[in-house]
Amino acid sequence: MHICRLFEPRPMKRPFRYTLLTVLLLATALVSGCKDDEESDVKPSLEGSIQFPFPAYLQKNSLVTVSLSGITYPAEVTYKWVASSIFADTVVSRTVSFRVPDSIGVFGITAVAQAEGFYQQSKSVSFHTIDTVGGAALTGLKPSTTSFTDPRDGEIYPTVKLGGLEWFARNLCWDGAGDVYRDSPVTAPLFGRFYTWKEATGNASGSGLAGGPQGACPPGWKVPTKEDFEDLATAVLGTASTFNDTWATLGDKLSAPAYFIGERMWPYSPYNDHTNTTGWNAVPAGGATMDHANFTGFGSYAFFWCATEKDADRAYYRYIYADLGTFPFASTSKTDFAASLRCVRAL
Repeated sequence: MHICRLFEPRPMKRPFRYTLLTVLLLATALVSGCKDDEESDVKPSLEGSIQFPFPAYLQKNSLVTVSLSGITYPAEVTYKWVASSIFADTVVSRTVSFRVPDSIGVFGITAVAQAEGFYQQSKSVSFHTIDTVGGAALTGLKPSTTSFTDPRDGEIYPTVKLGGLEWFARNLCWDGAGDVYRDSPVTAPLFGRFYTWKEATGNASGSGLAGGPQGACPPGWKVPTKEDFEDLATAVLGTASTFNDTWATLGDKLSAPAYFIGERMWPYSPYNDHTNTTGWNAVPAGGATMDHANFTGFGSYAFFWCATEKDADRAYYRYIYADLGTFPFASTSKTDFAASLRCVRAL
């Protein structure tokens, strides 16, 4: 019996390497299964991106129409608009018309693009409502006793007589050229339009008192030359001035302590009180670059074209900076930079 038990077969132990291999195979199968589940939930993205040009500022209670574009694939896309302060419910449409809230404030609107089997795409923008009709949007300017009506569009410009010239007391906003601040036409009467030198002058240089080209100005008015700016400085400062001077204190006397939607436009500076003693009413509208796509210097700079060119590629401009009381000059590209334009005519 004992001999038989010595030879009784015993269960064989599975080698360790085989056990480990089994575990790895099971783990791989589990991971593969999870991965398949995850991949089954993955969707392609819509090709392209939602585009809808939208102004940063809108006149309160005005009617606005805006359309979506930019999605290139697939062809069948559903578009929706969401804005709790404007729509009672989601609006399903590529194009939507709505009335801007009849109050001053900041509002938002979201556009959504959806297609079956694709991830949805959305874009949100905000805009500020202003009131240009009542004159409350831009305050702090000095009223003028004289004005001129542009026969091309009926726009009325206050004017001021200084030295041997009559100047516009606000920036030109004729829409035959240039562009408005942040794609907001409602701001044109406030800040004017931004023109490249070629747009402002019609690509024609000029010299002499009131000897500049008409350019974008109304009939009978001219783009100011170096001599026009010299005449302005001499009249205000009381001493003969040459264009190459920085004209200390003139920036203070030309710039207005303006407020836009109740907020001070020029930041405080001990070097420029913006006394606006001339009534020229300069405001820091800034300028534009990248074919009017990028706006720069708003709230800090006021740039004004001079009809006189420096060379074939560059032209002169004068500017007011928030932290300086001067009225310096500089030169820049005739086509890559857009600035404000004041028109002049001889008395």
